[in-house]
Amino acid sequence: GLYTDEGSTGIVLENNLVYACKSSGFNQHYGKENIVRNNIFALNLRGQISSTRIEQHRSLSFTNNIVYFNNGTLMSYNWHRFDLFSDYNLYWDVRSKNILFNDLTFSKWQKTGKDRHSIIADPGFVDPRLYDFHLKNKGILKKINFQLFDYSEAGVYGAEEWRSLAETDLDIKKSYDEKISRLEKK
Repeated sequence: GLYTDEGSTGIVLENNLVYACKSSGFNQHYGKENIVRNNIFALNLRGQISSTRIEQHRSLSFTNNIVYFNNGTLMSYNWHRFDLFSDYNLYWDVRSKNILFNDLTFSKWQKTGKDRHSIIADPGFVDPRLYDFHLKNKGILKKINFQLFDYSEAGVYGAEEWRSLAETDLDIKKSYDEKISRLEKK
């Protein structure tokens, strides 16, 4: 989905809808003081959020996000070990209210200083199975200071030649959609 790498520093990733990724909706590999806020990460297959490289500085701030999933784990790789500020997020695993933050319960995770004001709650999407991530229960968003955005405007913007670089090849998209469909049937 979203991936900061190769010394990415001071990048702000906000107001994005990232869903149905094979590995994770967001990955921080190598970078410093990036900001990931007010995004929806949903229905990613293996993990929802991940970090692969542990560094000695604050890698990122992860705030005001909604993380909604029904497969895989919440955190992948080193998310629980790197220097991270994380708070005012909403987490929901369709399969269980007992979400593990790597190997910690939510309350033990909070005792490490992370996600102190975050919540575990169903965000109330209209129909996530059909990828309709509009929200029915807008009141819950106040608890995490989430600002509604029109996700039809999310993603790459600017000049046409720039936007065209982000377009997915239709054959690749069809192949990916078929693989997702097979996984969902299992």
